[in-house]
Amino acid sequence: MENEERESAPISGGVELAYLPTRADMAEALHARSGSPAPWWRLPLIAGLITAAVLVVLLMLAAPKGVTVLVAAVLCPVLGSLVGGWVNQLYRVRQMTRYARSQGEYTMRADDDGIHAATALVELTIPWASFRHYIETASLFILVIDDTVGGMALLPKRGLRDGADIDGIRAVVSRHLAPRPSSG
Repeated sequence: MENEERESAPISGGVELAYLPTRADMAEALHARSGSPAPWWRLPLIAGLITAAVLVVLLMLAAPKGVTVLVAAVLCPVLGSLVGGWVNQLYRVRQMTRYARSQGEYTMRADDDGIHAATALVELTIPWASFRHYIETASLFILVIDDTVGGMALLPKRGLRDGADIDGIRAVVSRHLAPRPSSG
């Protein structure tokens, strides 16, 4: 009965969302949080192409074997590091998605008190003072709590309901939080 009352009660000054988290949400949030201008998943590909191109040029120019080995010894660890970072990022996205989806559908409400979140397993309110800033992407509002992977709340724009629009959620969020400070 209490859940029925909560669902049918009118929302005063707030915006509601309902959604199931997706892998794309998590990847977009992590990418936005990193502040990296280039998509993170392209870096290993670019590094691999550069490594291959340099080695092919050295072989075509018949560079001394020592030079080729030295260049390979420098470039291969860099490539390995980038590929390792890429694999780690994919793993983090997978783990975050698995955990978020295990909670079931998310119902979120942003109002002047904060973010009210409810899933099949938990109900909580995060006051605005808990957040540092927000990041808006093409698909999400990311409310940043801290620098940890889980230190954020996601508000996917696709989850807006009851006639709410993007400008409505943007107004509520920007009334309480500043956008991410520029790094420049």
